[in-house]
Amino acid sequence: MSPTPSQSFSLKDALEACTGSASSHDIHDKPLRVLSRNPDGVYEVVPFRGQPYVAISYCWPGSPTFRRLSTSSEPTPVLTPSGLVSSQHFSLFISHAAHSYDPSLAVWVDFHCINQNDPDEKTAQVAIMQRIYTGAKITMVMLEDVALRPEDRLLFATPHATKESLALARHVLSARWFSRAWCSQELVLSRHAHLYVHNLSQEGHFVSIPSDTLWHIIDSARNRDASIPVFPQPRGALPDTAMAKSTCAWALGIVHRLGCSDDYDKASLLCNLVRFIYRFVSRPTAFNVDSPIIRLNVLKMANIIAFKRRDFSLLLANHGLHNPLRSSVGFGWAGEPIEGDRASATYALKDFQAGKDPEITLDDAGLIARGCLARVVQENTWELHRDPTGLHLTVNGYTRVVSSGSRVHPSWTWRRDALHLRDLLIALASVGGHGWADASHHARIIFAYLLSIDYDLQPEPITGDLGDLTHSFFCDLFSLKDIAAAMSFVWRTPGLAVFSTVRLSDDSVLLVCGNVSGSLVGRLLFQPYVIRPKLFSPPVVLTANFMVLENRRSPQGSHRCIGCVRGLGMISEANGHGGQVLCIA
Repeated sequence: MSPTPSQSFSLKDALEACTGSASSHDIHDKPLRVLSRNPDGVYEVVPFRGQPYVAISYCWPGSPTFRRLSTSSEPTPVLTPSGLVSSQHFSLFISHAAHSYDPSLAVWVDFHCINQNDPDEKTAQVAIMQRIYTGAKITMVMLEDVALRPEDRLLFATPHATKESLALARHVLSARWFSRAWCSQELVLSRHAHLYVHNLSQEGHFVSIPSDTLWHIIDSARNRDASIPVFPQPRGALPDTAMAKSTCAWALGIVHRLGCSDDYDKASLLCNLVRFIYRFVSRPTAFNVDSPIIRLNVLKMANIIAFKRRDFSLLLANHGLHNPLRSSVGFGWAGEPIEGDRASATYALKDFQAGKDPEITLDDAGLIARGCLARVVQENTWELHRDPTGLHLTVNGYTRVVSSGSRVHPSWTWRRDALHLRDLLIALASVGGHGWADASHHARIIFAYLLSIDYDLQPEPITGDLGDLTHSFFCDLFSLKDIAAAMSFVWRTPGLAVFSTVRLSDDSVLLVCGNVSGSLVGRLLFQPYVIRPKLFSPPVVLTANFMVLENRRSPQGSHRCIGCVRGLGMISEANGHGGQVLCIA
């Protein structure tokens, strides 16, 4: 018996929920209807016959927490096939803005242009939402709960953030629109977008802001206040082939944590954002149900959808410390988007050894994949913590305060990731140059990973005085931007890094960090070929991900994944470690 949408999905349940077809032959690839002003000046729902149109992106009315201002609470008459209605979804504020932009253009607004009483039509139109927004002359983003003065627009033109522009950015970002998943995907799918807010100086009028202008002031404000979020920019001008190269990790990262009246809609939003026209046979729905179980079900479905399009980017996002699917039965291998993670967001099949596993599958039994497998035989635990008294380094429980003891070029202090890399190099040099037993050997190998360019095999340990080597780096202009960005995965919080260096049964040494509880010794590390880099090379492919498995197989012959890690280095394919086919349950 299938679970209800509010019950937790097993792997089998999630696979059934994702049943559908990627074929677009039977899907209408254009809007079905638009609003057009008739000779009487009334907006009328008419069939779409290629008319140029603007698309409206707005928050649906009805939520008790959504307070629309001024004429946004006044309806516009709309002539529908059922007669004349007063539309709260097409408010006077929206209709006035659309008419002012270009009275000759038709208007596409979802509530009236999709039959809300026809589930099949809704499914089909949602599946091609990317084409609807891409096809619009412009997307008009209606922020109906925000008002500005016309002169406030001058602050958007300032080249650098000021106290006033920071306050303005925060005010605009307080709009409900920025918290809604549907709205974010509509913006990304658009060719061009303008944002419309109420005019404080003139009742019933608006202030228009080009999206590029708003992003400029938001980016400037973020330099003063890092808590200001990053928002995706319109990508609709890109061809379908370019958008189709976007990863599911990137797309899910846009909508995953935003609000949605029906969280299961995010499965459709994910498809739209990566130009994957997919028609679900019977996708679950749970309208106005706020449930962490449902959000987890959606995350499970997203990982399955990614597999359907041979997109394995979420397997590069499975190491997150707070991944809710960590060690979950059937989904321990699965990932959750990690904010700012470039490796998963830019995954490209061509950069990995996916050709060695063309038959990777996902079925009721689990993830069946081919890759490299080795056992962890030794582990050194590391912790770096910087406070006003210095850099505190703890290796295997022993702590000391370490210092570079040299002059540092100012550029090493301009960026947080540069500061972090500096501290990591100082720590490695300290351990590599003193009697820390096997940890010293590990440190010299990790140092070699950090400094090597274009390698596939483990480099030889760095020899000589590591202190002198770090001194030579710190005296010069900071130039290791790519590796500094790539190493962000070891930092739990600014100034605190926690990771391990491990030796495997193939004698490889790796630096790893992830979400596994307890010691790694005796555990199996498995690296599917679909996420095994062909070559470690800047600017993106500088790290690798691994699944951590229980040593024993289940009676069904599968291994349980108890967590995942990201690291520097790879398992060797020699001596039978490569070409292993495993079922991960």
